[in-house]
Amino acid sequence: MPGPRVWGKYLCRSPHSTGCPGAMWWLLLWGVLQACPTRGSVLLAQELPQQLTSPGYPEPYRKGQESSTDIKAPEGFAVRLIFQDFDLEPSQDCAGDSVTISASGSDPSQFCGQQDSPLGRPPGQRAFVSSGRSLRLTFRTQPSSENKTVHLHKGFLALYQTVGECPSWGCREGASVPSHDPDAAADCHPYPSSLPVCGRPVTPIAQNQTTLRSSRAKLGNFPWQAFTSIHGRGGGALLGDRWILTAAHTIYPKDSVSLRKNQSVNVFLGHTAINEMLKLGNYPVHHVIVHPDYRQNESHNFSGDIALLELQHSIPLGPNVLPVCLPDNETLYRSGLLGYVSGFGVEMGWLTTELKYSRLPVAPREACEAWLQKRQRPEVFSDDMFCVGDETQRHSVCQGDSGSVYVVWDDRAHHWVATGIVSWGIGCGEGYDFYTKVLSYVDWIKGVMNGKN
Repeated sequence: MPGPRVWGKYLCRSPHSTGCPGAMWWLLLWGVLQACPTRGSVLLAQELPQQLTSPGYPEPYRKGQESSTDIKAPEGFAVRLIFQDFDLEPSQDCAGDSVTISASGSDPSQFCGQQDSPLGRPPGQRAFVSSGRSLRLTFRTQPSSENKTVHLHKGFLALYQTVGECPSWGCREGASVPSHDPDAAADCHPYPSSLPVCGRPVTPIAQNQTTLRSSRAKLGNFPWQAFTSIHGRGGGALLGDRWILTAAHTIYPKDSVSLRKNQSVNVFLGHTAINEMLKLGNYPVHHVIVHPDYRQNESHNFSGDIALLELQHSIPLGPNVLPVCLPDNETLYRSGLLGYVSGFGVEMGWLTTELKYSRLPVAPREACEAWLQKRQRPEVFSDDMFCVGDETQRHSVCQGDSGSVYVVWDDRAHHWVATGIVSWGIGCGEGYDFYTKVLSYVDWIKGVMNGKN
């Protein structure tokens, strides 16, 4: 990637900067040494966001306690912290229960109350970035009073991580960057709107899975997974912070005699259970862009089966909502490479309510062509498609999975890449499945996202 690189490939300001590639070894070493947030504990920040919570979160915290947590980054890096959830008892000037953020050379900042409430002083969505390599969070709660009504508050959930080292003006809040250094925010912010981190789940996918049967996904395994409801259930994947990659046929299904005009397009994110996704709410879609090569009236031709949904608003990223990466080379499609496909599709004849995933290999193209010919199938298997699966093994890709993505691990870039989009197949559970080859459309995707197409 030309120019300065932020997040994942650390910012290199000069040949002597410890933020250059050699410093990655520090992160690998530090990542092994993690501590639990107990009284007076030390946490070692890593490249990926890690969680820090109040004791017992999300259960109500106990009164009359105090704990301090020091978060440290490797030499040459800073610590960034942002609150995802904040629920403390409000008090005048935060004299009661409070969280204090402090760093060397700066005045401490004290917070209390609830995230979306005007009472107290909640931290909101601002980011706190240390000037040096450490930041301290202190959590204090006042002893309960017998004459006082008990308030049940769950405390806080914060994310912390290493970022490129910031200028030395103390513990900086994301909304208060000195005007003389306009580039400082970009250097220290791991989620700039133009380049959010992609393909690195906070909760890693279990890669030791040996069965080709589906497994239930854990929260955060596939944080890019979208659930769509258009002409039925479908899937998609988050790109950046406001785009959903999906299949064109989920928007314009093949062989549909009559389609309602102004069909509603519903997108849900942020969980592995459909009912929880529905509670989180629909993300309104601003614009639907279908690839021009897609032909709805050609029932046996799924060329160009790719579309983008632009959401009305940027999505706040967190451990359960992160984008996936796009492919950049053909080696990600080599035969035998194992990847994962996830979705909310039909399984064993039943609609699932939980996100499932399967581990499947990229299949040899010749094997898939022979399999289609053997069955005298008329479907077009173009160069802009590839096939996945094993003719001898059952799998679980089926109706309802359309639009979801197939991801493989890129050893060179160290992140997950969406190489394919679930497009078409012959029946469910047997043989091969056919995917839109995302690499063939990367230029189109980037052009749409940059407003050029």
